[in-house]
Amino acid sequence: MIRAILLDLGGPVFDEDAEYTRWTEILLLELSKNGFHVSPEEFQGALLEELRNCEPNPWLSALWRFVRPDLLKFRAILKVFRVQNQVFQENLPGVRIRPEALEVVPRLAGRYRLALAANQPPRALTLLEEAGLLRHFCWRNVSDTMGIAKPSPLFFRMILDGLDVKPAEAIMVGDRLDHDVFPAKLLGMRTVRVLLGPYRHQRPPTPLHSPHLSVSDLFELEEVLKGMG
Repeated sequence: MIRAILLDLGGPVFDEDAEYTRWTEILLLELSKNGFHVSPEEFQGALLEELRNCEPNPWLSALWRFVRPDLLKFRAILKVFRVQNQVFQENLPGVRIRPEALEVVPRLAGRYRLALAANQPPRALTLLEEAGLLRHFCWRNVSDTMGIAKPSPLFFRMILDGLDVKPAEAIMVGDRLDHDVFPAKLLGMRTVRVLLGPYRHQRPPTPLHSPHLSVSDLFELEEVLKGMG
């Protein structure tokens, strides 16, 4: 019997298109400053291929395609990227909660123990609280407050221990095959992939990366959960 749902935020709950767009803009600008003339279309093409390959760091892998084999230029651009991304993480400007999450999360909380299972800064908790969603979660920590991040299996074990449920009694719901599906399946959890955001382009490199089910959004998740026990 399913007792708990571990829910990722980026993708299923948060629309993070603003953040992903910003990442691309930063890298294109820094490529230009460093003498690499790359069009947005060229970069998006490289990024899509890296996403399809299930590369854990697709934006940086796309960057390397255009600067290789110049490690010094790569590191210089990476430094700027990380500094600017850290500023973004402090406030998450443009990140919004999907409308379906406002409806579905409270209903799920009436049937299951809900846990956040997300690589996010503390600001994400504030966004959830302002939307009235945080109170519906039994586990209210994200990677920055846990001190460990996905895809480490320990990340998931800590949440399961906090909920006092076994892996077989929980479902991991997320958008990434590498960060959500793979480690959860290693631990014996069932998995549901939400096909939202750029990571919907990922293709499973191994059977362990293939989710038990895929859904288009949280509305569909609510329906399929009825048949999962």
